[in-house]
Amino acid sequence: MKYLLSILSIILISACKYDKDIPHPELYEKVYMPQAVNLPSIVNLVMADTPQTIIFGAAFGGPRNNSNNLEVKFKVDASLVAAYNQLNGTAYEVMPAGSYELLQTSGIIAKGQQSTAPLKLQIKTAGVLESLKKYLLPVTIEQVTGNLPVNENLRTAYFLVEAQRDGLNLKVISYGKKSTVFDVNAVADVLRPLGGDLIVIREIDKNTKRSGYVDMPAEIAKKLGMFSYFAKAINHDGGEYGTAVLSKFPITDSAAFILPTPSGEPGPLAVIKVKVKEGQILTFAGTHFNANVTLRAGQPAKLLEFLQPYDGPVIVGGNFNDQLAGDTYLALKTRFTLICTEGCAFNYPATNPASNTDYIIYSPANRFRVVENRVGTVSTSDHLPVISQMQVYY
Repeated sequence: MKYLLSILSIILISACKYDKDIPHPELYEKVYMPQAVNLPSIVNLVMADTPQTIIFGAAFGGPRNNSNNLEVKFKVDASLVAAYNQLNGTAYEVMPAGSYELLQTSGIIAKGQQSTAPLKLQIKTAGVLESLKKYLLPVTIEQVTGNLPVNENLRTAYFLVEAQRDGLNLKVISYGKKSTVFDVNAVADVLRPLGGDLIVIREIDKNTKRSGYVDMPAEIAKKLGMFSYFAKAINHDGGEYGTAVLSKFPITDSAAFILPTPSGEPGPLAVIKVKVKEGQILTFAGTHFNANVTLRAGQPAKLLEFLQPYDGPVIVGGNFNDQLAGDTYLALKTRFTLICTEGCAFNYPATNPASNTDYIIYSPANRFRVVENRVGTVSTSDHLPVISQMQVYY
């Protein structure tokens, strides 16, 4: 499959009639690279066997129309990367030799025109670039015919190139079914239309008397065609009560932890590793923080501690029982990224939602892209399910 990426098209400068009130208009006439306006220019590519293309060029700026044909010559100047990093406090790497080629090294700004035709810079990714690594590629104006000056501030475009493998699409759901709901069919009926790949179900019984000694996580998973793992919060009514995680992918490893509280019900943390593709493992966890601000104060730190050994892509869903600006999320953000920070759909209470008690977080940020975040409309409880459509990159 061929990928063509046109990151920045040439910006056309509207022609201005000569203003007779401006003395010596030629003093304001300069050539520049429109792609240099924003530094750096972000270029996200997909790992592919075929080369991909970035568009660049030059433009003419001034109070009157360009009166001559102007040839603008370009070059890649890798020596500028070190100075850029020092100036901006960054550590971007130089593009490897052989990973790029200027298909045209010059362009013409024709008389009366304001820009060159689009010029092409070709990038090779697969087998040349390292996935998810950021490379800096400076393309600069080397020479302009007729000694027309160059705007030095806009002489060089810095393309920040990052190549990713094809993103794996995932739908992640966090749901609180309500502790007094024991109808596995009703819960499955809420979740089935949502099509989740990874699901957290809170407030769930396993082999309790009140649920008819049903292993609810296993039964719901069976009805949805998924695998399941359960983490106990407490022993209850002859069985166990806690949080379950479900996966459409095979579970390769699992662990259950307790997020302690000074008193009352502790928080369960169910952690699974799932095989999303051959050689590609993702960690998924589900939890339920205490509703009391004092009792849950130490739980974010314990969650971070328990998840510290898990590297690679990690997703955590559950009820964190706080507002997005609260101390709970501030602590979690030391490692995790929130699926949404502004204009986020509320999920509680179901009849008139006003807060984000259920939520989904992920880490590291550069391995994920959130495509959509929304809440469901049907529930067995007063919490609507939270649904995040994501892409994960390996």
